[in-house]
Amino acid sequence: MVQAGQPNKGQNWQHWVHETYRQAQYGQLLHGKTMVVAVSGGPDSMLLMHWLAEVRHLQDNPMQIIVAHVHHGFRLEESQQEALLVKQAAEELGLMFEMTQVDSPGYAKKHHLNPQAAARELRYAFLKSVANKYNSPAIALAHHADDQAETVLMHMLRGAGSSGLRGISWIREEEGIRYVRPFLHVRKQELVDWCQMRGIAYALDSSNQKRAYLRNRLRLDIMPLLEQENPRITEALVQLAETMAAEDDWQQQHTVELFRSHVHSFGVEVKEDTGALEGTLKQQYQRFAMQYTAGCLMKRDVFLSVHVALQRRLIKLILNYLFLEAEQADFSTIERLRLRITEPKTTWREEAGNKVIAIREYDHIAWLSGRRDGAEPASVHCHIERGSGEMFYSSYPSKIVWNEMAVRQMEPDFLGDKFDAMFDADAIQWPISVRTRRQGDRMRVKGLNGSKKVQDMFVDAKVPSSLRDAMPIFEDASGQILWLPGIRRSDIALIGPATRSVVHIRFEPVS
Repeated sequence: MVQAGQPNKGQNWQHWVHETYRQAQYGQLLHGKTMVVAVSGGPDSMLLMHWLAEVRHLQDNPMQIIVAHVHHGFRLEESQQEALLVKQAAEELGLMFEMTQVDSPGYAKKHHLNPQAAARELRYAFLKSVANKYNSPAIALAHHADDQAETVLMHMLRGAGSSGLRGISWIREEEGIRYVRPFLHVRKQELVDWCQMRGIAYALDSSNQKRAYLRNRLRLDIMPLLEQENPRITEALVQLAETMAAEDDWQQQHTVELFRSHVHSFGVEVKEDTGALEGTLKQQYQRFAMQYTAGCLMKRDVFLSVHVALQRRLIKLILNYLFLEAEQADFSTIERLRLRITEPKTTWREEAGNKVIAIREYDHIAWLSGRRDGAEPASVHCHIERGSGEMFYSSYPSKIVWNEMAVRQMEPDFLGDKFDAMFDADAIQWPISVRTRRQGDRMRVKGLNGSKKVQDMFVDAKVPSSLRDAMPIFEDASGQILWLPGIRRSDIALIGPATRSVVHIRFEPVS
């Protein structure tokens, strides 16, 4: 415990409070009628508590301050003294006080966490509970410039990109609560000096001297060495964080715009828009949505048209949407998938981790997660009887319409499109069956001498592999394949001079 000396009357405390308050107001850090402040008992959080007590008097409607303290279950005797210190200081300032004691060591063991991570989870859970209890929109934390420099250096050592090198944010919002850090621009020593000059007692955490933790090693050993090369290394790292934060925000904004403009998603907490879907991409979307709980699809040429930085960011954004609460995708995974997309191979499947798969099917790429139970396509059978009618084909969402007529009723110039077929009704062995493919399927192709594998026709037509098991195949009662809608028709039941009755079949994919 450090009992601070008498205040130095020569220093202008009120000027410092006003200046830091002005900066906090400029950054929109302080607003609302209530604020929770996390106070551990160290010099930085003790000064933050006193600073907020002063700041209240600068506001037109002074906000209510609630001091929140957590006894983490480490260093039992020291922690008890720290709790008493914080409680007494809060009472002297006329602030409300909330405290909890948790078992961080036990929680860490139960959930397989390191002690510091366990303490952080429990601490933030308590802070959120206090904020909810008092309907506070914000929680103030006492992170300072030295914390920021250490964080940036830690992330740098781990190979972080701009998202990691931005370090600690001035403001972070989560579950409707804003976490604000008014002292993020202030050096640690300046905070300690003000405690000394203002006579503010504080505690020193003995665990901060333990070199078992990376952050402590950086602060105690590495930063002093770097200061020999650059006495302003802390300021340089803080400046790097600010630069990276701005650039990271800019890149993220463009990535989100790219996602919203060109990525079609389902089952994720973003817009689900199929309005611009057409052709094969629309059919893939529908099929994947039947097979998976979540997914994202886009055209490969759009992906290749953007800068490599946006390619990486887009893959990261998509994977983070699909990973949900899991850890974010690492650089090696992102780069492996990015390079795979640039390869000339037209079809492939790649594991992305966390039960997410990435797929390329010709001109499209997809990221999918959560394979649905029973999603494997079955052999679908339905029958078309002679005459006229219509039906819905569920495996490949579509409507089948057929109409038998006398040949003289045909429109003389009717051409139709690849989803229309005309047959000599008397030359067909009825009924016609509509089914999905089977191994070894072959069809006698109009214009060719002999038959061809259905599989080869799917490949030639660039039908995505995800759709092949759902594609309808029309065959007659003898088992001869008549037609592959959208691809080819057979040479069976062709209309000729002797034809008296024709059947027109129309296959209409639907949303």
